[in-house]
Amino acid sequence: MALIFSSGGGRLGNQLLNLIHLQAFLFEYDVDIFKVKDSFIICEEKSFLYKLDKNRINWRIVSDYSKPKKVDKLFLKIFIRIIHIYYYLHPKRNSYKLKLSHKFILGKKLNKDFSRYKLIQESKEKNIVLSGWGLRDWDLVIKHKDLIINNLSKAFLPLLDSNLKIDKDFLFVHIRRSDFLKIANFKELNFLDDVWLKSIIKVCQNESLNRVVIFSDSKINLSFISKLESHNIKVLLADNEITKDISFLDLFVNYLYTAKAVICNASTLALSLSFMFHEKIYLPSKSNYLRTISLNNAHKLHPISLNWN
Repeated sequence: MALIFSSGGGRLGNQLLNLIHLQAFLFEYDVDIFKVKDSFIICEEKSFLYKLDKNRINWRIVSDYSKPKKVDKLFLKIFIRIIHIYYYLHPKRNSYKLKLSHKFILGKKLNKDFSRYKLIQESKEKNIVLSGWGLRDWDLVIKHKDLIINNLSKAFLPLLDSNLKIDKDFLFVHIRRSDFLKIANFKELNFLDDVWLKSIIKVCQNESLNRVVIFSDSKINLSFISKLESHNIKVLLADNEITKDISFLDLFVNYLYTAKAVICNASTLALSLSFMFHEKIYLPSKSNYLRTISLNNAHKLHPISLNWN
């Protein structure tokens, strides 16, 4: 009997957050857990799903994940719908949806107060499939944090490239805007350039750093760079480092892994990787310029919890 997690929505960061919690369930309970592949994490074997393992990684990250093939996405959507229909209609299986309103995925709706323990126990008696957002148990994640990190970090070892020769003494900056600006609830996670500048300068002072590497999904103005340089801070824009041989994700993982400190506005990709490689991150603040966030408590702290829960 097993639990199949078919779809959690979102991009790579969201998939990593799902895996962090699925691994926590795996280490806590004697249950088989499978995950359907997506556009960002695929099976080592040619299959639509892979089994989570306590000791090894049988999946891999798609390094150049920015352009998933349309045909692959179509087959994946069809597979997810078929498995939910089958489990929904089969008398000895169950299909569930969590915080998911998609009418083309058949399943019983779980409310926000559903029992994760009961769901896991049910999966020991019958096969169940689940799609949605919110299968979380942070207490278990913190309890098994070392085991989770040891396991998941194996997936990123192939992406680490010693040939990049990255100096460790720098601040990793990830400015997420794009879709964040479109989400009303994320207003407190969107910061003007002035707030970012003051926060970056403050971190550099606290950490005795004079170099920053900036990843951003929006254009960084020359005035932004000039203001940092006026404080004797050297700036490297990651976009300028991307080549046909080095993808965005390759650079993102290598620089975040190597950085002395990280400041971001709660993208799940930056937080998931920081959870594995760092004890804390910095969050810009409109009132105090800066907040230090322990990654053991980030899910409890507003506003970072808006996207890390």
